[in-house]
Amino acid sequence: MSEETLTRIQFDLPDTKIADLDRIMSEGGIKTRKELFNNALSLLEWAIKQKKTGRIIAALDEKSESYRELSMPILDNIRSD
Repeated sequence: MSEETLTRIQFDLPDTKIADLDRIMSEGGIKTRKELFNNALSLLEWAIKQKKTGRIIAALDEKSESYRELSMPILDNIRSD
């Protein structure tokens, strides 16, 4: 059994962003910032995989049968295979 090497990542955020993180954690029932980061990373990895296959990432309004595509620089840079 091999152990994974751990790397500490540290960065500075303004108080307003910390408040955003805390609010997101509260709304999502997440207890640690590490857990928040892991969830965000999982979502971003999934979105990148979808974009690579030519799909769009969107929020669907089932009542009006309309959708709103998510636009983020990182996703806009992904090219489909």
